[in-house]
Amino acid sequence: MSPLLTAALVAPLTAAAAVAMWRGVRPRRRSLAQVRAALHPVARTPRTAASISARPVEWVDQRLGAGLALAGLTAQQVVTRIAVGAIGGALTVAVAVGAAVAAGMLPASPLWFMLALVVGAAAGLIMWSDARGRVERCRRELRRTTTDFVQLVAVGLTTDQSVDEAVHFALGVGDSAMFDLLRDELATAPLRGVSLWEALDGLGDRYDQRELGELATSIERQGMHGVSISDTVATLATSMRERTLDELEREADRANANLAGPTVCFVCTTIVFLAFPLAMRISEAFGG
Repeated sequence: MSPLLTAALVAPLTAAAAVAMWRGVRPRRRSLAQVRAALHPVARTPRTAASISARPVEWVDQRLGAGLALAGLTAQQVVTRIAVGAIGGALTVAVAVGAAVAAGMLPASPLWFMLALVVGAAAGLIMWSDARGRVERCRRELRRTTTDFVQLVAVGLTTDQSVDEAVHFALGVGDSAMFDLLRDELATAPLRGVSLWEALDGLGDRYDQRELGELATSIERQGMHGVSISDTVATLATSMRERTLDELEREADRANANLAGPTVCFVCTTIVFLAFPLAMRISEAFGG
């Protein structure tokens, strides 16, 4: 095969792989049906095993759950990214190896096919790890936002504000993407005929935030029975703050533990680098 024919085959395959990967990774705007499903979640009915293509989507949905909505992703998008990454990585290696073999730079061997499969699997794993990392970061951010929100509500209640005023004060002070999520959910609650405590309880159940459910229970008790909830919310805020400090300490300890190995390697390498010339001179002196 001539180099010109090889280039003519490699160029369209590479361009097609690049276009497919770009279309698969490109973020898409949510449709009206997806927004309605996020605002009004419904119970999922169990599917039969008739459709094989639905199994990866269900698996991703079970693994990541509501965290996909926090990260602005859907299970279909995650599966598409994994598939595009795996196919793109395998195709890129296959095209590169095929061109090298055709040009006589590499010998023909079935091991190159295994290499393409390994690279494709690694690329798909990287895409999955990226999606899971985004979901975990959004979950941690929501947990910290929930802590800040409860803290601000407790501060508002200490200034003789009503519950509604304290909640609106907390939402007005907070400035982050997760605060926007709380703000939008609570702002649209009256339009959907949902009370404040029901909206908070729904958010807590949907995103596994137990503290929001406890705050909703306290607000319901105050609305139904007229009891003061300042002490209850203050106690909840204190426990959440202590839990957040414990998590930050564990993350700091984990970061220090991860740096222990590279630090030891750097110190040992530095000692060897500095001591080697001295050892050579001492050896030459005694040898002479």
